[in-house]
Amino acid sequence: MANPQKENGYTAIANEIMDALCHIRIPGEERQVLDCIFRKTYGWEKTEDAIALSQFCDMTGIKKPAIVRAIKGLLSKKIIFIIEKDNAVAKVYKINKDFDQWKPLSKKITLSKKITTVIEKDNPSLSKKSTTKPTTTKPSITKDIINSEIPEWVPVEVFNEYQESRSKKLKPSSFEKFFIRLRRLSESSRASPEQILNQSIENGWQGIFLLKAEGKENAGNQRRNSGSKQQAHGQAGGAQSDGEPWPADQEY
Repeated sequence: MANPQKENGYTAIANEIMDALCHIRIPGEERQVLDCIFRKTYGWEKTEDAIALSQFCDMTGIKKPAIVRAIKGLLSKKIIFIIEKDNAVAKVYKINKDFDQWKPLSKKITLSKKITTVIEKDNPSLSKKSTTKPTTTKPSITKDIINSEIPEWVPVEVFNEYQESRSKKLKPSSFEKFFIRLRRLSESSRASPEQILNQSIENGWQGIFLLKAEGKENAGNQRRNSGSKQQAHGQAGGAQSDGEPWPADQEY
């Protein structure tokens, strides 16, 4: 049985902020992410902290695409800030203490019963005609079949997270061209396919692009720490990029 004690650590939050949180409607996943930021900042007596998406996932059990959407929701409500720092491995998050700037969710508009009954009287429903059409069943595409079409060098779990983050998912017929482009971007950026896919997930991009400059620098540090043979070539600079993504591919 859990028996938490204040002596083992606590998160000090001002009563005014707690009162403000009681008055604002925050969706469940956004609230979970917000609690993580409270824990990682005020819980350690800090006003801001660099938090990786993987930390949000571990603390909440939510997948990266949903974490990204929740963060965007909190930003739109001005409940949190993101501070961009050069050469930072993870984004820096901060609570906006000025709760007067917070923007609550818009309330749902519901029609009254009187209005709906008038509409029903003025617009009598037409009689329904039963028509029978021959039904054709299409073969279902299972997840196992899709996964079998993913090359071994592509991390399946990260690719599936990238699919979930897209507004329009890739069709299996376009997998071959997509993976050719992924391999080309990976080689040009001198980064792993996982880094390329995670970059698009974290930024909410629909396509895949060259790894940004800071991402390539982190990849270079990892190669130097592991004693890679490409160390000398990495110090020379390698492929250069202005940090901006390529134009999105229309076919994807």
